[in-house]
Amino acid sequence: MARNNCLYCGAVLSSEALHEATLAAQRIIQAKGLPKPETSAVLVRDPEPRRYIIIDTAAVPVEQIALACAVSMWEARQWRATSRYRLLKISSEPADGPLESGLREKGVAPLVVPEETIGRSRNPILIESIDPVASPTKCTVRDDLEAEPSRRELREQDLALILSASIRRERVKDRAPARARTDTRLEDAWLVHLHLRGEPRPWEIDPLRITYEGAGLASAFMRTLELVRRLSSVAPHDEAFRNLVPALSPGTDPLRDLEALAPGSRKKGKEPKVVILDNVAQFREYSAWRGAIEATRRPGTAAIS
Repeated sequence: MARNNCLYCGAVLSSEALHEATLAAQRIIQAKGLPKPETSAVLVRDPEPRRYIIIDTAAVPVEQIALACAVSMWEARQWRATSRYRLLKISSEPADGPLESGLREKGVAPLVVPEETIGRSRNPILIESIDPVASPTKCTVRDDLEAEPSRRELREQDLALILSASIRRERVKDRAPARARTDTRLEDAWLVHLHLRGEPRPWEIDPLRITYEGAGLASAFMRTLELVRRLSSVAPHDEAFRNLVPALSPGTDPLRDLEALAPGSRKKGKEPKVVILDNVAQFREYSAWRGAIEATRRPGTAAIS
């Protein structure tokens, strides 16, 4: 069945995934072994391009936000308190549809981001090592997991936005006994995204995966925190993701991945499979549209409409 969101975690699916699901549904409908296919009311068509409809909660009074979005004054104040920008809807309506025109009529100008604008931004570039003492900062990055790493410079004047987020992680055992507790809370992780001007994909710093070069604090987390504090003096730092309710989906455990490489680490017997759940996909989605919004506020960039 073709749907706009993941059945398990609720994450927004890409247009490519929707197109593949639609084609798969078409092949099933046309299968000769399917009884009475003419009774299936499935409309197969190319998915409409989707648009992210966002409002700036600091641009207008809360009274206008409450009126335009049909929410209470209390909720409108909560929107402003938790985040400057709020994603209202991911819509396949044409430009200036009922939602957008209704907002404009009530004095709230929406920020509209086409999905193709942020599609690549969902897949960040991983920073494997960094030399924060060098000027400019030197980084070893990997654009693709199967590609060779490359050495690049992180220039402060190219920074457009910094995002940081606490990542919630849980361990779930598959086919665990009914009386056993299946969910085990793991230590929360932390991710940082650096959006650079002219770079469609953000650079991602994971303290559990990165190596710092040169002398400094012993903890990668503390060195990352020190780096973020320094870079925050030249670029805006958004921490609003911490106010969102975590949406967990299957992820990875960096520490467990390293343990699996150790000799004799393979477990014997029919032990339940352990699945790691986290909200990394949710953060990367937030980072994608938030970075696109920030790009419109910078000189020399095209406006989103």
